[in-house]
Amino acid sequence: WFVRDARGAVVLLALWPVALLFPASVPLGLGQVIERLEYWLADMLADTPFLEWLPVRDIELQPLVPGAEVICVALGALIPCLLAYVVVRTWPQRAVFLVLLLGAGVVLTALSAALSYGPVHAWAWLDLPVQVGLVMGGVMALLLLPLPRRASAALLLIALCVHLSLLNQAPVGPYFAETLQIWEQGRFVRFNGLAQWLGWLWPFAALVYGLVRLSMRKPGEAGESKIGA
Repeated sequence: WFVRDARGAVVLLALWPVALLFPASVPLGLGQVIERLEYWLADMLADTPFLEWLPVRDIELQPLVPGAEVICVALGALIPCLLAYVVVRTWPQRAVFLVLLLGAGVVLTALSAALSYGPVHAWAWLDLPVQVGLVMGGVMALLLLPLPRRASAALLLIALCVHLSLLNQAPVGPYFAETLQIWEQGRFVRFNGLAQWLGWLWPFAALVYGLVRLSMRKPGEAGESKIGA
């Protein structure tokens, strides 16, 4: 099912559902770290002259408009599919991964909501913009099934950059920040901490993997034009 040297992608794909357990302000929106990083740096540099070195934004972060939320959800669904396309050999096998990944994304996001807000709110996140985004992501992943592996890696990088850029231009919000505190102080602190770090770092690890994969050039790869059936 996989090409050679696919271990990195397989590990990332296996960790993606775990990363989704950490509550996200946008469904499937992993990697929203800029605001928390700014707060962490400000706390660490408090009462030191280095605090003045921190850049100050001219405009406060603004919540995502529905259209941007749709794009974020669509890209959040598409990104793991593109990662799978980089290492999965044939398009029928890719189709299997598409179904498995999208199904896992929906189920794990619902489980995260149930753990965070209670079982009765497990599907509260599935509003109209999210539904549209999931459909868009699924359709794009379906249309890209025949995409060559190298092109999949390039498109993966583009999708990750756009996704992270949109997410990190929006604040997490006070209600969501309170949810994060509950997670960070919950009974399963170690597991919650693992999911938290995965939720923050998974897209950046995928970005590094995509860059490395795209920089690799193997014999015969340059002539690859399509995925075998």
